[in-house]
Amino acid sequence: MAAGVAVGRALGVDLQRPTTHVSPALTRRLLPDHARQLAALPPERAAEEVAWIWTAQEACVKASGAGLAGRPWTIRVPPGARRGHWGGYRWTTLRDRSTLPLSCAYTDRDAPVEKAGPPA
Repeated sequence: MAAGVAVGRALGVDLQRPTTHVSPALTRRLLPDHARQLAALPPERAAEEVAWIWTAQEACVKASGAGLAGRPWTIRVPPGARRGHWGGYRWTTLRDRSTLPLSCAYTDRDAPVEKAGPPA
């Protein structure tokens, strides 16, 4: 379970337990630019990395209020990344603080909070 609080900001949080392996098709769908890099990893390590990436992607669409309709798999999160941007949202993986893949996404302090869907 994960929870977050952000006063005056949109916030999304996601936590995943990695599987023991991930299919090449799923890897290509989530990371078309990095699928080969993940395919070179041992299966458990690749599955863990996909879980880290998915938590960042899911946190973004949760923060936007779009959920899966926001197409999280289109959000570019490179393997090993700890933070990045998607539209008006910032995302952060908590790789240095959590043994399970856990990420959050949020709007900047001064950005208006909207729940309209994914950024253009």
